[in-house]
Amino acid sequence: MENKDFFNAICRIVEDVTEVSTDELLSHSRREEVVDARYLLVTFLRVWGFYPSQIARLMGFSIRNINHTLSRFPERIKRQGKQMSRNYQLIKRELGNLAETSAL
Repeated sequence: MENKDFFNAICRIVEDVTEVSTDELLSHSRREEVVDARYLLVTFLRVWGFYPSQIARLMGFSIRNINHTLSRFPERIKRQGKQMSRNYQLIKRELGNLAETSAL
């Protein structure tokens, strides 16, 4: 799979779990549920080996914004509580399934 394919697959998983559309994820919306979903997307893209510069380019954000999101993720997940933690675990499980089917 190409990076763009992985990006799209991760976006779909985040969209399915959080019920925030990919268009909203890639928007500059400041609605709390969109921001939470965006934090999850950025974090999992980084876990999957994307560089901040790649994430920024694919999402249409600045590298500074991506680095800020990555550095603030642990604080945000603690503050947001059970729903964001639950979404994190669900996405993590789905990405594990993706890894198995992609033979990584």
